[in-house]
Amino acid sequence: MKRIEITLRDQPHQSPNAVSETVDGQAVIINLAKGTYISLNETGSFLWDRLDGKTSLESIAQALAEAYDVDITITRPDVLDLARELLHEGLITLAAERA
Repeated sequence: MKRIEITLRDQPHQSPNAVSETVDGQAVIINLAKGTYISLNETGSFLWDRLDGKTSLESIAQALAEAYDVDITITRPDVLDLARELLHEGLITLAAERA
């Protein structure tokens, strides 16, 4: 299987195989196809809620930096790392032309 690299320019969206519930700022996401789940902390949930296929990871990193009053140089690698994990777990997808 070819590994797809994700970048800050990408605009991923939540997979149709993923269902989530957020409680007290923490999201639990279930992959219905695999029968696996992960839980996200508050900042991970912030990212998850913005994965709409229209918003770039760069924009999400900027919004996260503003929301938590930190420099974007801190949020960019964190956003990319989590997006890579979510992609690997099949919880997000990229635009068809990227796949």
